[in-house]
Amino acid sequence: MKSYILILAFAVSPLTAADWPQWMGPARDGVWDEPGVEKADPAAAQLLWERPVGGAYAGPAVADGLVLIPSFYRAADQKDTSSGVKGEEELLALSVADGAEKWRQRRTESYTFDYNDGPRATPTVSDGRIYSLGGEGQLICAELASGKAIWQHNLKKKLSAKPPIWGFSGHPLIWENLVICLGAGDSGTCVAFDKMTGKEAWRALSSRQSGYCPPAITIFAGKPLLILWHGEAINALEPRGGKILWSIPRETKNGVTMAAPLYHDGRLLVSNFWWGSKMLKLSAGSAAPELVWETERESDTRTEHLNALMCSPLLVDGHIYGVCSYGQFRCLEWETGKRRWETFAPTSGKEVRWGNAFLTRLGRTGNEFLLFSEQGELIRATLTPEGYKEQSRKKLIEPNCPDVKDRPVVWVHPAYSNGCVFVRNSTTVRCWRVVP
Repeated sequence: MKSYILILAFAVSPLTAADWPQWMGPARDGVWDEPGVEKADPAAAQLLWERPVGGAYAGPAVADGLVLIPSFYRAADQKDTSSGVKGEEELLALSVADGAEKWRQRRTESYTFDYNDGPRATPTVSDGRIYSLGGEGQLICAELASGKAIWQHNLKKKLSAKPPIWGFSGHPLIWENLVICLGAGDSGTCVAFDKMTGKEAWRALSSRQSGYCPPAITIFAGKPLLILWHGEAINALEPRGGKILWSIPRETKNGVTMAAPLYHDGRLLVSNFWWGSKMLKLSAGSAAPELVWETERESDTRTEHLNALMCSPLLVDGHIYGVCSYGQFRCLEWETGKRRWETFAPTSGKEVRWGNAFLTRLGRTGNEFLLFSEQGELIRATLTPEGYKEQSRKKLIEPNCPDVKDRPVVWVHPAYSNGCVFVRNSTTVRCWRVVP
């Protein structure tokens, strides 16, 4: 007997529109840009199918008619976890059309990090291959159609490093012929492999705390820059060979670098839970950037600009939208950092430590957004410098993360594709149609 529930399967077909092949979408910029998205309405969402999965903080990816779900299944009846939480790490491929299982990878794993519900990194799909990174650093390149492994590396062993406090978390980045990963430790905080063969291309940087922020490529002065923000510095590298162009020391408590740096027009915004925001003006060549503005007082409770944690901020028409340290959803001026407004409506509803929502823009023009709250609600809102205007909302999934002791939450990025949103918590993945 099949274990998935099938509802309104006729309403969705294999992908004909844009895939969502990696974290934060095709361009890793948090934009859902396909025909019809302007009609997205959470309140009218229809549940198409759902299926049981294991625990994870890793979001789904969608490509070539498949939904790709990383999970962890703990071994039953564990009493002694002093040497790690034993279980199986899984990558599951489901049909977009009806949630039917197409293939799965499973392997024995023992988690030695905190918040050990499951893997953190969303898989990345490129040229018919999938690149997945497990919580203990197992990097696997596999055939997308079958799940058959092509090559793999254990970053923990290869780099002779311990996992970060909360596990390997940087979503793998594909650039040209390379897969670039956030590593760990003194022997390679950043490491690149040939995406076809798995041969190591280069490694660079060292740090006691590698952090959790995904690598990012941007184009400045006509040349690609690899931005790597680890727990001790903000760095720019030449991505083809890993040469360090510049580095700005900035140590972060517990290595908590998570939200992706935001680049626009020669400027780079970096935002951190503990010390706030820093705006940098990039310089040509290997010259260090200039400081434009920054948060002067280091505090996660008395905040001035944006103390981002899990939600990567977005920029629209000269204004930053993002989530601060206690769930404050804020709008800031890009040029000055001046706050225009804040609200708790799309995050935790009130001031609460780590209150969160994930932000996605509907199309590349206009001010319409979808926000997926930590309470499992999908919200459509208009965001302008004048304020937050909510259009509709609906609860799509239950918040049931077992590792957050203060409250139940769902801290997982959704995926958007073919008029649907794919959401998951620690037990279930669901497909909802949100574009009529």
